[in-house]
Amino acid sequence: DVATGQEGGTVAAQPQADAARAYEEDRGGAFIGVSAGKGWIFDDVDQSARQLTAGYRWQAGQVSLLGVEVSAGKLSAKTQDDWRYDPVDFAGIGFSGRFNFGRHSPVFALVRAGYWAADASVNDGAQRADVDGGYVGLGLGADIGRHFSLSLTYTNYVYFNELYWQDGDLYYDANRADTLLFGGEVRFRRPVPRRIPTGPACTPASLR
Repeated sequence: DVATGQEGGTVAAQPQADAARAYEEDRGGAFIGVSAGKGWIFDDVDQSARQLTAGYRWQAGQVSLLGVEVSAGKLSAKTQDDWRYDPVDFAGIGFSGRFNFGRHSPVFALVRAGYWAADASVNDGAQRADVDGGYVGLGLGADIGRHFSLSLTYTNYVYFNELYWQDGDLYYDANRADTLLFGGEVRFRRPVPRRIPTGPACTPASLR
């Protein structure tokens, strides 16, 4: 579409829009997040939890960011029913995906999954349980500007713990742990240059 200029020439209908398209924003990039909330690794014992996460996501379509993450966290010590539940250190590595609800929507869903390991103990190490397994998490968040977001994420951790010996055989049973964390994430991204079509239709008549 073209419009008539003051001197009878033709100019592009939206020159500012053409200039804006000089850079097409790539929403992918590195990220780092901090979150806090509650965690449950022992039955009916909720412990304060905190977690640090970092990684990189690549843009995969207009609303999707897919990538990898590494995380490290800690559940604080707690005393309940005359038992002392020691701090739990855990770490993981896996997949991280973000899916916005529309190209221009700030609201997004968060999906995470991967491998994790934890070092847990009771009564100052009298009983220890070093466990590992897989995790799957789901979250909901909102972008606050281009480089920051807030989210609430629930993660379920599955692991196999040594339970007992019987008749010379070692038996395992599947167990689970959970965290519910609220936190913020900082993203590092930059615009990527994109070539703009050039030609007579893009140039005012007075400049030809």
